[in-house]
Amino acid sequence: MPIQDLLLDAAEGHFARRGVLATRLSDIRAEAGVSVGAVYHHFPNKEELYIQVWLRALTDYQDGFRTALSECADARSGVEGAVVRHLQWVSGHPQRATILTAPRPPGIDERADSPNAVFFRDVTHWWRVHEHYGTVRRLDFDVLYALWLGPAQEYSRQWLAGAMTTDPTAVAPELARAAWNSLRNQE
Repeated sequence: MPIQDLLLDAAEGHFARRGVLATRLSDIRAEAGVSVGAVYHHFPNKEELYIQVWLRALTDYQDGFRTALSECADARSGVEGAVVRHLQWVSGHPQRATILTAPRPPGIDERADSPNAVFFRDVTHWWRVHEHYGTVRRLDFDVLYALWLGPAQEYSRQWLAGAMTTDPTAVAPELARAAWNSLRNQE
């Protein structure tokens, strides 16, 4: 495995368990089994390492969400499938999910804006096609996002914090159904 990936994997675990401030580069370096020089060759500082860990988690999540939508032939299976994929991803990648539910790293905006813009453009396009055919409600994207993923995200946050003990995949069908019921066009 490339050294950069070893460092990202080790950093992901430390940042998720301990947070950015409590994590030391020396702990990451020791877990990855690399020299001090190797760390600084790939990442000039801890902040840059955290940004790269955060961006990797974001890309992984967004790719899975896009895949869920592309695999669905109709609006209902897309809405429900995206909620299920969200909860499966959280359950399968709790460290990455923890990182994405934490505050965004300082200085990330300009680097995250471009991939986010593409992601939101793709999701919005998918939605507007189904909206055009009258299958789903016409909503501003902010409201749409809250109704679609808000309950699943809140459940995920609570589960990651240990307040919920039932795995997110077990509640996925119910939350997916609720999302569909709130977004489908009922006229």
